[in-house]
Amino acid sequence: MLQDITKLIQLQERDQRIRALQKDLKDIPNQQNRAKMQLAGDQAAVDAANQAMKEVEVKIKNIQLDVQTRQNSIKRMQDQQFETRKNDEFAALGHEIKRYQDDVTKLEDGELEQMEALEAAKLKLKDAQAKLAETQKRVNEELKALEERGAGVNRRLTDLNAERSTLAAPIDPDTLDLYTRIFNKKGDAAVVPMENAMCGGCHMKVVMGVIQSLKQSEKITQCESCGRILYLVE
Repeated sequence: MLQDITKLIQLQERDQRIRALQKDLKDIPNQQNRAKMQLAGDQAAVDAANQAMKEVEVKIKNIQLDVQTRQNSIKRMQDQQFETRKNDEFAALGHEIKRYQDDVTKLEDGELEQMEALEAAKLKLKDAQAKLAETQKRVNEELKALEERGAGVNRRLTDLNAERSTLAAPIDPDTLDLYTRIFNKKGDAAVVPMENAMCGGCHMKVVMGVIQSLKQSEKITQCESCGRILYLVE
């Protein structure tokens, strides 16, 4: 086997690991985004629960204002009753006072219902906030792990690139250029074995001239079908 072929196989092993790590590193931001997306549903639940609670609080406030308005009206009519000397006017005011008092009773009953609804809304908000906090904790841990993983991948890439430079240095420049072009084009391997007269890359049968060239081990031999660099496996 040509000496450059042996070096290329070692170089390719580093390049394949580098490419895998680069792919892993490129996917980390996507994983981080997926982790953050876990919060979206829980945050939406908190926002909805908070909005529902505020709506109930507004209803209670409006009821209280209505009660206060009617109570003011009742007091005003009671003062009018005290001042009037006409029986029919006194009775009419009495009917109005009774109607307003009935309204106040209904409003106060409604306020009690809304107070119960408010307690339920507060409990729902508390549960939603607790779930969000739990998810946030889990997501924070996941993001931290991804950050540490990214740092580890970068360190390993630095080491592998240094190893690659050392391995590439003694290889003939033309051979190295050919290997690099093929590796970048094929995306998997530029140097493959030939076994049983078959290319290990494209799995096509190689011609006799290629087999003879490999056996002579005098020059770089490529598969006529895919262009990959071949080495002979006895």
